[in-house]
Amino acid sequence: MSLLFLNIGSFEMILLLIPFFLYLYTFFTVAVHESLTSNERLLWIIVFLVFNILGTIAYWIWRNNSNSISSSR
Repeated sequence: MSLLFLNIGSFEMILLLIPFFLYLYTFFTVAVHESLTSNERLLWIIVFLVFNILGTIAYWIWRNNSNSISSSR
C-alpha cells in the first residue's frame, strides 16, 4: 500500500499510527479514570490538546510517580 499523494508507505503509516493510538488510549484513560477530580481531568485534557504526544508522555510519567508515592505511604 502506498499513498502516493502523501509519499507515505506502509512502514511510515505504522510509525504514524502507533503514537496516534497511544494518544487516543491515554485520552480515554483520563476520561474514565475514577481517582481524578473533574479539575484534574480537565487540566489533563487541555494538556493533551495543546502538547499532544509530549502531554501523553508526561501523563504516564506523572501517573506512575503519583501511584508509587501514594502506595508507599
